[in-house]
Amino acid sequence: MLKEAAYSAENLGKKLFVQTDVDPVECRTGTSGSPVVIVCEHAGRTIPDALGTLGLGQKELSSHIAWDIGALAVAERIAGNLGADLVSQRYSRLVYDCNRPFEAPDATPEISEDVEIPGNRNLTEADRLARKQAVFDPYDAALTNLLEASPRRAAFAIHSFTPVYLGKPRPWHLGLLSRADPRTAETIAQTIRYRDNRLLIGMNVPYMIEEDSDWFIPRHAEPRGLSHCLIEIRNDLIQSPEGQDMWAAHLTAAFQRVLEQAK
Repeated sequence: MLKEAAYSAENLGKKLFVQTDVDPVECRTGTSGSPVVIVCEHAGRTIPDALGTLGLGQKELSSHIAWDIGALAVAERIAGNLGADLVSQRYSRLVYDCNRPFEAPDATPEISEDVEIPGNRNLTEADRLARKQAVFDPYDAALTNLLEASPRRAAFAIHSFTPVYLGKPRPWHLGLLSRADPRTAETIAQTIRYRDNRLLIGMNVPYMIEEDSDWFIPRHAEPRGLSHCLIEIRNDLIQSPEGQDMWAAHLTAAFQRVLEQAK
């Protein structure tokens, strides 16, 4: 059955996009030989023309369910500060979540938080595979190419999270997600606390890294033995240029400290 679905979906990824659609992935090259790659999987909220609005209104498509608010702006600043390469995904995670394995149901979620996604209901295996081919595969290939283009010592993914989820407040200013590399997360936390001891930093909050629900860390960072961390910044702190500058400065200093220890 899976072979039939894969066969019927062959080249569907290309057909999902029309001439007016943007490329799914953007790569920004830093300083030649930079030891760092910055990743932003949920950078954009674009929907391919063929999918309309997925049945959602502008309010939902502008909210945190569609993208990581402020994350790309912070990632761009960090990459500029470090001379690092940056890879980002332009399409909404509601189309396809590029930090999820294909087998994960929320790679193409039918519900995000408490919002139903009509355009994701009753997708066939071929539908899901077409989205993977169109959105995820080019992104993953670009990330792989960047990680292998030159010797790397570290890779960091920049995300943001909503301050309130399903009515429950999330008090942390910053969450640091890791699994096999807790030392890097601790170094980041210590560096940022030294810069501002008023900040509440949590480890593996508001999420945890899981083999069957995450991609960047289990499939890229850990197998390559890179110093790494998935960064979650509360999105109300990075909606202004001033907030984006501040958090980029904190994280730049923290990443530089990680690199010093990784030599």
